[in-house]
Amino acid sequence: MQCHEIQEQFVDLLYDEQGTPSAGSELLAHVSSCASCQKELAALKALRTTFKVWRDEPPLRPVTIPQRAPVRRVFRLPIWNVARYAAVAALVTLALLGLSNAQIRWDKSGFSFHTSLFQQSQPAADFYTKDEMKAILNRVLNISEESNRQMIERMMDTQDAVRAVELRAITHQIKEDRIRN
Repeated sequence: MQCHEIQEQFVDLLYDEQGTPSAGSELLAHVSSCASCQKELAALKALRTTFKVWRDEPPLRPVTIPQRAPVRRVFRLPIWNVARYAAVAALVTLALLGLSNAQIRWDKSGFSFHTSLFQQSQPAADFYTKDEMKAILNRVLNISEESNRQMIERMMDTQDAVRAVELRAITHQIKEDRIRN
């Protein structure tokens, strides 16, 4: 064995205590025949005895960890908390107004506020006749037909524009291919 392999096993020689494996005969034979290993082992034994004797010195003065002064906290609500509380208050107010059938009006005659727990029935004149419903439906259908026609025309214009761009790209690619060949 070489010295560096033997020196890795010095722990077995240093701590020859009960419960630890004893040093092998090859290790003991090498240490007794090698002067550098004997010197290394002696230095390690001396270091071990020094560590056994070592005692920490007491500090010259007591060690104290400085305490931070108590900080006075000023109560400040972050803007988001204020906004959250305002939103909750607005929601509760709207819910109460909705439950109480609130009617708020502001017109030429002024501001009026009226609530009632039970919704009042609407007057009988607030309905459409059959002819009025037909007229309303015809107007809606005419408007929707016109908007559908305009939407289809825009779609066709968009398709034509896309085709023109693609045609220009294909033409450009063909010209580049002809130049290369």
